[in-house]
Amino acid sequence: MHPGEDVFLARISLVSRRLKSEAQRRLGQHGVHSGQQFILGCLWERDGITPGEIATKINVEAPTVTRAVQRMTTSGLLSVDADEQDGRRVRVWLTPKGERLREVVPAITRGLEDDALSLLSPAERETLYDMLERIGKALDHGGDGDVVPEDEPV
Repeated sequence: MHPGEDVFLARISLVSRRLKSEAQRRLGQHGVHSGQQFILGCLWERDGITPGEIATKINVEAPTVTRAVQRMTTSGLLSVDADEQDGRRVRVWLTPKGERLREVVPAITRGLEDDALSLLSPAERETLYDMLERIGKALDHGGDGDVVPEDEPV
């Protein structure tokens, strides 16, 4: 790192890119693109939900889900049908191909997580999870410095 560089952002970006790349490599062997595992996970919990419901569950914008669902439909993982009560809405369903990945994809993501954290002790992992949670909370507050200390109720 050079003086003046944002060390935290540089490191977190590097780790994020490497995780995404490795997830893509591992998931791609099964016809799943990195990020699509979250959509599959929603549908394994409850099949036949709307793209908007998926977006809410995985905390992304609805157009992002719509594009991903289109790609996943083309690749045979999902199907889309009009809602029976409201023909303007669509519902997303797993295909048999998408259903067959129910055990495979979580095993891949667990393996990736295990590999990524393999050099950390259980205590260090817990500390990391806590720190990431706190960083997320700080960003939820818009970085305005008005963050609730961890010992105060939220």
